[in-house]
Amino acid sequence: MPVDKSFVRLGLLGIVSLLYIFVGYVVAREQTALLLTSFGLLFASTYVLNTHLSNQERLWYGIGFRLLLLFSIPELSQDFYRFIWDGLIAHQGINPYVFTPNQLMTSPDQLSFGLAPVLYEKMGTLSAGHYSNYPPLNQLGFWVSTLLFPDHVVITAICFRILIIGADVGVFLLGQKLLSTLGYNPNRMGWYFLNPLIIIELTGNLHWEGIMLFFFVLGCWHYYFTKSERLSSLFFALSVLTKLIPLMLIPVYIRSQPLSKSLRMGGVGIATILLFSLPFFLSIGLENYMKTLQLWFKNFEFNGSIYSIIRALGFQIKGYNIIRQWGAISPLIVSGIVLFFSLRKKNTSPSQHFTAMMLLLSWYYFIATVVHPWYIIPLVFLCLFTRYSYPLVWSAVVLVSYATYGNPNFTESPWLLAFEYCFVYGAFFYEWKKKRPLLEHF
Repeated sequence: MPVDKSFVRLGLLGIVSLLYIFVGYVVAREQTALLLTSFGLLFASTYVLNTHLSNQERLWYGIGFRLLLLFSIPELSQDFYRFIWDGLIAHQGINPYVFTPNQLMTSPDQLSFGLAPVLYEKMGTLSAGHYSNYPPLNQLGFWVSTLLFPDHVVITAICFRILIIGADVGVFLLGQKLLSTLGYNPNRMGWYFLNPLIIIELTGNLHWEGIMLFFFVLGCWHYYFTKSERLSSLFFALSVLTKLIPLMLIPVYIRSQPLSKSLRMGGVGIATILLFSLPFFLSIGLENYMKTLQLWFKNFEFNGSIYSIIRALGFQIKGYNIIRQWGAISPLIVSGIVLFFSLRKKNTSPSQHFTAMMLLLSWYYFIATVVHPWYIIPLVFLCLFTRYSYPLVWSAVVLVSYATYGNPNFTESPWLLAFEYCFVYGAFFYEWKKKRPLLEHF
């Protein structure tokens, strides 16, 4: 007797909804077994559900899953407490790039908001000891979101969430149009919009990669279809001002256009970035901001792959952690990767542009010392315009890295790292060699 598809879809919808509520409101990041089991079930259920939906249903179901998390407080990430902190000190005229939370808490008379002790404790010692690393447009978003209800964490989280959900809907709608116009199946956007990693890390944990991606997609839309150099440059610049990652990707377009066009676009982009940045960086802010960025290369390590192997070899050969030496040379390696993918002759069509950007960003994360789960969100979007699906595989296994938080000593398990990256590199090299996607429905 054949199974009624509508019954299957309804059952999957219920399972997925309950799992989002469970992950969003119940599970703590230290509960590794519960978290990974829930996410695995969520990913598997969503994978099947996505194949049973129309594009209109994907949009409404995706919005519905996000709204289930509307009133939750992020349990998997402490970052949003720092977002609120930066927004609230900006209300007092304090530049978030000039003082660390530790410095401000030594002079509490400077802080007139009651949430200061709570935010300071919740953001964690790592964040409290460093200057803000969030770019200027992020800071503007933090300021706006904390404007009306500065004393309410939940309401501020809802304000962040509304902005992030709106950006995600924009990515879905524009992404569909881009896919269709460039000759791809618009159904592919379901792999982004319904992806549990996207929903949990953006709507749930309030990371701003989705807003960065929205501006980036707007830039792509104007670049390919309105042919407006000014608008495409403007939105690319706003993307960089939200998160710095697009700064590596945009040079991919250089090879496929006249130098004069690149210079004009670069001029508009630089002017936009300066316009937003100067109010923050006129004093010591830029110096402090650059110091904080360097920490990602020379001090911090989390969920790295190639770096983890090099670190292990360093212990065997040198007897100590070589992260500082690696941090000194990795920017040069990244620069070489950017130049390679930006100047090679193949970057002449939209598909080649997206493939080059995806591979460039992938190799950057392959050698990085820090790869938080939300970092790979742009890869999930970019792969929709290519023949590769390994970023989707990565999105299914990257939450394994949260097992580190379940360890009392915050020590990474080499076995779990190997588990994660065996899937990632296995899928990557399979698709590179076979020249076809690994996932059946992609």
